[in-house]
Amino acid sequence: MSVLKKIFIFLLFVFPVGEIFRLDFGNGFVIKPLDIGIVILISCWLFLKLFNRQKVSQLSLLLPAILFPLIGLFSLLISNLHLLPGEFLVSFAYLVRWVIYLGMFFVVLDFDEKFKKTALKLLTLSGSLIVLFGYIQYFYYSNLQNLTYLGWDEHMNRMFSVFFDPNFAGAFFVLFFLFLSNMFLQKRSLTTGLLIILTLGAVFLTFSRSALIMLIVSSCILFIFLSRKKLILWLLLLVIIVIGVSSRYFYIANINLFRVISSEARLETARNAIKIIEDHPVFGIGFNSYRYAQFRYNFRSQTILTSHADSSPDNSLLFVLATTGIVGFILYMYFWFRLSKIVSVLAIASVAGIFVDSMFINSLFYPLIMFWLWIILALSIKNHN
Repeated sequence: MSVLKKIFIFLLFVFPVGEIFRLDFGNGFVIKPLDIGIVILISCWLFLKLFNRQKVSQLSLLLPAILFPLIGLFSLLISNLHLLPGEFLVSFAYLVRWVIYLGMFFVVLDFDEKFKKTALKLLTLSGSLIVLFGYIQYFYYSNLQNLTYLGWDEHMNRMFSVFFDPNFAGAFFVLFFLFLSNMFLQKRSLTTGLLIILTLGAVFLTFSRSALIMLIVSSCILFIFLSRKKLILWLLLLVIIVIGVSSRYFYIANINLFRVISSEARLETARNAIKIIEDHPVFGIGFNSYRYAQFRYNFRSQTILTSHADSSPDNSLLFVLATTGIVGFILYMYFWFRLSKIVSVLAIASVAGIFVDSMFINSLFYPLIMFWLWIILALSIKNHN
């Protein structure tokens, strides 16, 4: 087995660790074991490509993939925020991380079809571990009150698994549900069916409204394309029943699906982002320098406890517009458009779901979601021309 395959397998076992192990260097700069592993994987892949003088698979996608980070770098270099050296380096580091995670897509494309089937099994195991850890967390570690000093929200009485955030956890659970459902409809298995039930339960236990909306939209797309429209009715009925049963506990603010405070907070972040976009419409303020823009606009105070939510608005597309402007937004959407023309139904449903989810949380740029999504996209492409 090649070194690339061995590193990739290692990454799939590191992935379920999630946010549990992370090195925080301050100033919003964090490195996780998965980041280090992907850097090693991409470095080895690039070395082998150059040493063997091999072409990149799906070369037609390489230019659209490169254009967005290039405009992100350009926007950072011309930023009107007058970033301090440390602030620039942190912003640049996250741009590099986005490129490195994207590199996963091109690495997986190079794997042979036999190993890709093995990768699907390993993805099932990896996702199942995250669901299992979610249930263990839900029953034995019901909130993050003791970690609020590190910038995490409390998230009481909700499943957040290894993500430490029920909204991102919910987004992943939906992606895993789509993955398992697609697998089950192709080859029915009792084990897969049980995993689907457990994963659906995990989605509901996050009490994440964005995850529920993502579940409905992405599942509808998947089932329609697979000519399984009756499953949509069963899913909608199940969602209604779960909401009805859980409504008796809506007096608990954290699990009330009609809670207003978090909705108002999301609207506030959107208004702040729109203000920044209006002031920097063409090239934005520089990729991932949003945290520092919030300080300069007095949307956030550097004297209060730092939150992980300070680095972006609760909307991925507004984040792209604010940090790379209209130019960056067009190039970003162009890349996704080119990609959507060659991927499978599962990949289309997954991407559509994440785009819907990204209207409420910045899931399009969340590393653990990117990791899963790039692998699913790469595995869905059969033609390497």
